[in-house]
Amino acid sequence: MNLQEMIGLRRRCWYQTGGDAKYFAEPKTLDELEELISWGEAEGLPRFLLGHGSNVLFADEGFDGLVIHTKKLRAVRMIGEGLLEAEAGATLQSLVDHANGKGWQGLESFPAIPGTIGGAVWGNAGACGEEIGDRVSQVRLLEAGSPGQWIDAASLRWGYRCSGIEDRVVAAVRLRLSPGSDPQQLKNRSRELEKKKRSTQPYLLRSCGCIFRNPAGDISAGEWIEKSGLKGTSIGGARISTEHANFIVNEGEARSEDIEKLIEQVQRRVRDLFQVDLVREVIMPGQRGGSR
Repeated sequence: MNLQEMIGLRRRCWYQTGGDAKYFAEPKTLDELEELISWGEAEGLPRFLLGHGSNVLFADEGFDGLVIHTKKLRAVRMIGEGLLEAEAGATLQSLVDHANGKGWQGLESFPAIPGTIGGAVWGNAGACGEEIGDRVSQVRLLEAGSPGQWIDAASLRWGYRCSGIEDRVVAAVRLRLSPGSDPQQLKNRSRELEKKKRSTQPYLLRSCGCIFRNPAGDISAGEWIEKSGLKGTSIGGARISTEHANFIVNEGEARSEDIEKLIEQVQRRVRDLFQVDLVREVIMPGQRGGSR
């Protein structure tokens, strides 16, 4: 299984914060992934599936369990007209490029999202009013002691930033897209959206993307934060972005604790001023599993 012990997590996450993983592994095949899941379960260890590290904030104390990094599970296959199959570690951007190049409409609204398809499907990632779950045909899910099986997407409980997959592990995904579009038009659409994203978000700074989900109603989380007067507020080396208030950036030497304190400050202020509860979108694994 090629397990490693006490491996630093900060270099593997966009925030570049967090402590060590007690056990760490990078499976090269889906069989190795299955073996790791079964081993961790037998040892009674909490586990965390790490993709691109773009939407996760590990604790400064680290993770006292098994972190499985899926970056080597990135095979992509065209298995039919408009049907794309990808292992969990394939980047979402690589799939956008594959689909656009084939003239398969459906992923052109998801450029420049720095994540993997496994994480995107688990959290039902969204962009431009669309959700990745709308493109999913089947998901191969793994559980301890099971070889895994393909599950029809229709049997999952899709919702805003959730899929109903919960503690099961996404091993691979099949996406159903629409053939017959002009590849250049799809590429142009993706290019326009990427340009807009880079001009309105602190894209090149260390962050995890949007910190909070957008609450119900017409006002976004970023707008509520800006109304609260917290835009630009800093704690330690962490700051609420002056470009987009729903981003918290690491300006250099931030600790996870600094970012957590800013998150809590935002939630308190927005609740006190507007009676609006902002729910975290960033994933914050507890030291022994769960969410902190």
